[in-house]
Amino acid sequence: MAITFYPYVEDANQGTLVDRIDVLMEAAERYKAAILDAAAAEREGEAPTNHKLSVPRDIMVSFNWEEIADVLQSVRAMPEGNGDKHKKGMLLAKLAEVYEVLRAAKMSKLEAVRIALMSEANQLQNGSAKKTVL
Repeated sequence: MAITFYPYVEDANQGTLVDRIDVLMEAAERYKAAILDAAAAEREGEAPTNHKLSVPRDIMVSFNWEEIADVLQSVRAMPEGNGDKHKKGMLLAKLAEVYEVLRAAKMSKLEAVRIALMSEANQLQNGSAKKTVL
């Protein structure tokens, strides 16, 4: 059986950064639903003491990390001029939301990435709100 990758490559590379992040969010929600459905089906079919090891052939869905890395790299490469800091911070916050959805899909280690993105977004947004007087 074939592995389904979320997001689809043809969908992830189209549009602006905001559109691409929206595609990532939708894909993360689909991925989360597939993972939680598979976990629920697995719990129903096994005895409480029977622990089954996962092997690669059992994996039916996967998240396409290359796409999220590409978007993150594009956001981080944005200039940080006066008006651009707020937009860059907003995009990083939206990416943090994507990581939050993925973390809920049994990927608890992504919490550190989400916190780092939120921290960076807050610094950028707070830095753009403050005006320094010389």
